[in-house]
Amino acid sequence: MGKLAAIGCYVYWGLVVFYWTWLDKVESQEILMHRVVWTLVAMVVVIYFRGNLSEYLKAFRDWYVIKWHFVAASLLALNWYLFVYGVTNGRITDASLGYFLCPFATIFWGRVFEKETLNYLQLFAIILAAVGVGRLAFNLNDFPYIATGIALTWSSYSVVKKRSKLGIFSSLGMEMTLLAPFALISLFWFGRKGELVWGTHGTGYDWLIVSTGVATLIPLLLYSYAVRRVSLITMGLLQYIMPTMALVIAVFVFGEPFGGVRLFAFSCIWIGLATYGYDSLHKAPEQSCDSP
Repeated sequence: MGKLAAIGCYVYWGLVVFYWTWLDKVESQEILMHRVVWTLVAMVVVIYFRGNLSEYLKAFRDWYVIKWHFVAASLLALNWYLFVYGVTNGRITDASLGYFLCPFATIFWGRVFEKETLNYLQLFAIILAAVGVGRLAFNLNDFPYIATGIALTWSSYSVVKKRSKLGIFSSLGMEMTLLAPFALISLFWFGRKGELVWGTHGTGYDWLIVSTGVATLIPLLLYSYAVRRVSLITMGLLQYIMPTMALVIAVFVFGEPFGGVRLFAFSCIWIGLATYGYDSLHKAPEQSCDSP
């Protein structure tokens, strides 16, 4: 079930690119604030009806738990901002590059913190994919800060989440709760300055903004379930689903350029992925990451 949850999560994230483009009238900062607030609302409802309310409330008595979940929440918020900024500003390819880089960072953290091992065939595949990613990054007109930021924040979030002592729902609920005060204060501040899109484009558009909570919650629940039951190496492999889908959408739907250099780079990535995937699935034993 862990692998199915991970696959479903990344397919969802690939398709949700369309959703964020519908919010192109809203600044990325405002989208982030609304995502936090409305995800918290949706999360509290889920926690209540699943009977996890006592665990959720008890977690706020443990400073260690609060500290690590605040770190996770901060990483998640920055990742959200960078991705939405890229999508709503015509840089979907750059955002997809970030998630092609992310598996390498995740695998590195898996090697450092979880002592997960790589054989020579897997290492060769990773090097081949790294060549493609490096060539693609070199081809960009400026430093790929969106891609780099996405890779670093999401891979770090993966590592921190594996150390959570809470259940899936309480963990996500705590992260949103810790971010909510900052989001609400920011919304109030920008509202007083008259810089919010909320309330200026009709009820339908306001409901679209509200739906960011549900749109955000679904893949996060799948991811939180998967990341504690599947090895970081396997998560690194499956993460390629989302950026591949985002790239296809960027090129064939939104018409972003995909010339010779990009074709070469992504060919290296996909060949490396195929090699690495074959070896991981047919030779390497699965490493358990079940929650304690």
